[in-house]
Amino acid sequence: MNKDVEFVATLISILTVKEALNSEMENFVKVRAAIENRELKDNDKVAIFNINSTTSYQVFFIDKDTDIEKLKEEFKKMNVRINYDSEQVLKRYIERLRKWRMRKT
Repeated sequence: MNKDVEFVATLISILTVKEALNSEMENFVKVRAAIENRELKDNDKVAIFNINSTTSYQVFFIDKDTDIEKLKEEFKKMNVRINYDSEQVLKRYIERLRKWRMRKT
């Protein structure tokens, strides 16, 4: 990607791994799992972002311990920032995961 241009990532979906593997996002999920040396589990969640004005997608695993700032750092390495609305949706989703997990324990 051109380092002189800042790209913007828009959250397009949050899916289970199983749903993502049965979609056109399958390869993106597999690549992210390989990068993170992560075993794919059907019920794990992934956030799928489109890099605006491109055909590029980025996938990140999401759970109650996800640090949005670390995710933003990963995007920054690619000269990409998350748009405001997508960041807010993701923050609320992670917060709901935390509350849901606390109730289960």
